[in-house]
Amino acid sequence: MPKILFVCTGNTCRSPMAEFLLRQMLEGGEAREQWEVSSAGISAIGGNKASPQAIKVLQEEGVDPGSHQSRPLGLKMIEQADLIVTMTVDHKTVVETLAPWEKGKIFTLKELAGETAELDLADPFGQSKEVYRRTRDEIKLLLQGVIGKMNQFASKEGNLVSEENNYKRGDQLKIAIACDHAGLTLKKELIAYLERKGHYYQDVGTCSEQSVDYPDFAFQVASTVATGENDRGIVICGTGIGMSIAANKVKGIRAALCHDVFSAKASRQHNDSNILAIGSRVIGPGLALEIVQTWLSEDFLGDRHKRRINKIDLIERGEYQGNEEGNCN
Repeated sequence: MPKILFVCTGNTCRSPMAEFLLRQMLEGGEAREQWEVSSAGISAIGGNKASPQAIKVLQEEGVDPGSHQSRPLGLKMIEQADLIVTMTVDHKTVVETLAPWEKGKIFTLKELAGETAELDLADPFGQSKEVYRRTRDEIKLLLQGVIGKMNQFASKEGNLVSEENNYKRGDQLKIAIACDHAGLTLKKELIAYLERKGHYYQDVGTCSEQSVDYPDFAFQVASTVATGENDRGIVICGTGIGMSIAANKVKGIRAALCHDVFSAKASRQHNDSNILAIGSRVIGPGLALEIVQTWLSEDFLGDRHKRRINKIDLIERGEYQGNEEGNCN
């Protein structure tokens, strides 16, 4: 059964309201999958009941939150959830900091519902019943926009559900793309493909055939992916080697140099690559388009591969302790 986890600060107001309201909505058959719904707080003290005002306004909806007990957010909760929904951008940042490898499944409630102007849901703590009532109604409305997207995050036998253009989110990918002077022609071909497929893309250069230094453009792409401004990146130079090396120097980046379809597929399924590097002097535009199409359509398989990605993250943070079992002497 897939799991959705709501996160707020103390786990007594917004996140339990979202938890119990969603349970009620799912009981009405508004989602194809049966979901396990829970909540936690980044600063919660375990065992507290929902706030009295939250209980009252939920009861007005025929919802009984009497069984709720607050829980502090833990790493295991994050890893076990298929979808994590926070109440504010700050909450999202805390969760992503705790488990950066889980970034693809963490959203604010408003973000996942499709809101763009203001991504924070205001905290009603300590305020009047009327304020709690407005918060309840806002959460209900946002959840209606979330339910239709939840099944894209559902797991079956430890793997993400395979659907056409399944990007672990409810919309199209945001892609940063860049090249040096050697990759300009191929970049134009790939941008035309992204436009045909309806992807949002950010072209960060270069825009002429004048000689430039590839690390400048690899860094531009990698930075936007690392910060979450873009979901993935594509970098192109003569061989793709320089771009991939430079991009991989940015924390959180897993750039894969791929010149065949099989490698592109494996780099997503096994390595959760978030940047694709291509050499314009190594392969032609036809094969490059096939590689990009495959790379964009594949998802990370998780399971044992996730354990290995976690070790890469430990190496990057300087916290890897090694594996004595790998010593053959």
